[in-house]
Amino acid sequence: MTTNADIGNMDKLVTLQSCEITRNAQAAKVKTYADFRKVWAKIDYSVDEQVSYGNLEASNVIYLTIYKVKELDTRWRVLIDGVAWEITAIDTIGRLSTVCRLTLNSIKK
Repeated sequence: MTTNADIGNMDKLVTLQSCEITRNAQAAKVKTYADFRKVWAKIDYSVDEQVSYGNLEASNVIYLTIYKVKELDTRWRVLIDGVAWEITAIDTIGRLSTVCRLTLNSIKK
């Protein structure tokens, strides 16, 4: 996988939100999100289309190129212009690369 990771292409400031999972009195999982860090990113928009049960389904997908954050995992989410996106994949560009590419899906409310 190759990507143009020039710092000049990372022109959008986004917020990474960490996730803490706790249990409530009924032992149900409760996810709490907190702003972790604002980072500069390069955004590539796409539409993911797939056939499910004979129907064509489409969903918004964003590919985000950022500098690596050691603590980042797929439970976290990303805020872009105040809209939350879930992280579905974290791909390293290369073993020694300082950047990674995130695949984000929109969170349906």
